[in-house]
Amino acid sequence: MSVRQPRRTEGPGAVFRRAVALTAGAVLVWTGGTVALAPAAGAATVTPTVHCSLPAGQGEATGPQQMSVELSPGIVDPGGKVHAKVSLGPSPATSGLSLSDVPTTPSIDFAMSGGATGTVTVTGPQINLNIPSGKPIEIPPYEGDFIIPANASGPISFTPVRNLTRTKVLGSTYETPCDVVSGGGSIGTVTAEGTAGHPATLNAPATAVRPSTSVALSGSLWTAGATPVPSLCAADGGGCDPGKFVSGTLAISGSGELTGSAVLAAAGAVPDGSYLVKVGDGTKEATAPLTVKAFVPAGPRAIALSRAGAPLGSVIEVTGSNYYQDRWINIVALDASGATLDDTAVYVKSTPDGTFSAEFTVSDPAIASIQVDEGNDPATVLTTPFTVTEASATLSAGAAKVKPGGTIALSGGDWPTGTTPTATLCGADGGSCDSSRISGSTLRIGADGTLAGTVTVAGSTPRAEYALQVTAGGAQALTQLTVAPSFIVLSPSSGPKGTAVTVVGQGFAKVATVSIVGLRADGSQTSDAVKTKVVGLDGAFSQTFKVNAADTVAIRVREVLVNPRTETAAFTVQDGTVPAGPSFALSPPEGPVGTAVQVTGRGFAPVATVSVTGRTADGKQTADPYVTRVIGLDGTFALEFTVRDPATRSIRACEVLVNGKIVQQSFTVS
Repeated sequence: MSVRQPRRTEGPGAVFRRAVALTAGAVLVWTGGTVALAPAAGAATVTPTVHCSLPAGQGEATGPQQMSVELSPGIVDPGGKVHAKVSLGPSPATSGLSLSDVPTTPSIDFAMSGGATGTVTVTGPQINLNIPSGKPIEIPPYEGDFIIPANASGPISFTPVRNLTRTKVLGSTYETPCDVVSGGGSIGTVTAEGTAGHPATLNAPATAVRPSTSVALSGSLWTAGATPVPSLCAADGGGCDPGKFVSGTLAISGSGELTGSAVLAAAGAVPDGSYLVKVGDGTKEATAPLTVKAFVPAGPRAIALSRAGAPLGSVIEVTGSNYYQDRWINIVALDASGATLDDTAVYVKSTPDGTFSAEFTVSDPAIASIQVDEGNDPATVLTTPFTVTEASATLSAGAAKVKPGGTIALSGGDWPTGTTPTATLCGADGGSCDSSRISGSTLRIGADGTLAGTVTVAGSTPRAEYALQVTAGGAQALTQLTVAPSFIVLSPSSGPKGTAVTVVGQGFAKVATVSIVGLRADGSQTSDAVKTKVVGLDGAFSQTFKVNAADTVAIRVREVLVNPRTETAAFTVQDGTVPAGPSFALSPPEGPVGTAVQVTGRGFAPVATVSVTGRTADGKQTADPYVTRVIGLDGTFALEFTVRDPATRSIRACEVLVNGKIVQQSFTVS
């Protein structure tokens, strides 16, 4: 029972005070920050005491705040631009309210001393921030530029004097200044002088790099906005060749900073050795040592096929490892006598890590094996068997029932890989196919020949029994499909007396009540107790019905006091015992922390939700996040659960809000 609260009368002033209170929480966005990040190279860190004046009459706050700042370049022309990277630690001020997506702009003021005086400001970009109540605000580091005075000369020291944040709430902008009151100090020095006479600097990797890979380069004091050109030289500085770099992303900023990378040529053009990498911008040049060492296989060469057999027209994947890098790999098919089938040849280059991958088309029925060699070297020949199979594709439509405009999942095996499957709807006998009755498809064929995906039946498709046909390459398969505005699916559709059947309905009247009964061959109702269920807002329901009557031939669902709509599905009573309850399997059943376990279950309630959790030895849930999945119409599910908690001793699957079935399997953390 709800209790009505007395009405409270408020004037405009009260409304304004509430708005101000709301904005006050938002104004503190940038005064509370993330855990301080470690300063970058060349950065400095201070932790002064700051005094924050909170807006909207919220008072004041005083306490320490860490400030890390990195300035670049180290030398700049008078009147030139300096770039600053700022990271702020937690502020003494926090927010009293939790707010979302608050537009926030941070800034920080530095007092200059030495070669220049005055104050400069670094302002970061506006971001939308989520603000938790009473907790330090997660503030990302920000960057910005400022200009030093045109009369600056010599070393200039920069000392933080104030943080200022601007937040926009309810159409207004509020400022929160936090002034440094004690304990501050310089966070860096920049020298103001003409840089034309200063040599550029260049940094290259200290460890060996491989041919055909990107080499990261950086430096400072380059000609602003110029175009950098890299080249590779001998260790003594001679024989420089820009052709040893085939591409790159090097650029020089307006402040003379060099950033980006250059991609070395292949191993055949760049032998192993010690070099100098040189960069020139048309005005300045600089060099840095660079060691090049190509990949060397750590073991014998190996090849693998994505499928050991496939029908004609398939495209399989041939992969290899432990090859020398940047070598031509020759792939060709052989017949049963070992003769080369020249028309099947494929060529690909090995990668910088000594692997290769190539698509190979099964184009000749005489193929009996696939041969691989490296650079036509007979000593590197490897051969693996391959079988050209008959096209015997399979196709299944799961529940085999769908509403007009509905989507149904398809699966199958032994399809030709590398082909694109298409679907069409045919008459029940497989004739009179009409592709316009399929309005959408996500069907695809995996490297192992498995078919997966969905098809969507056009909304105008009339109620009838159809044959769904899928074609790919030279393969074709049919499966029966019922299209109806409403239908029921039984799981299982057969079993001994005492079987608990899950009845799933689609397309019924929203919030209507349906009755579920068993039927005899003459259409009369069996002795089994009637079950009822309220249909959901999506027109679907799921209900368990127990079949005890031996003369049951079908189960009927009928709406009560509505249309009444009626749907029937056959059920076969068999000899034997009631099937086993729900179960699931783990693969693998053991492994180290971080193992991704494939969890597959059966015998669960279709369309119910199953929750999978890790369990400790005493049955408590582990720290690992739970994983949920909607169970299929056949009562099965499959999902991946990652074991991260070393205390895990088992994995449990539990239905949510249905029958509450619980199944548990042990898992060993090795």
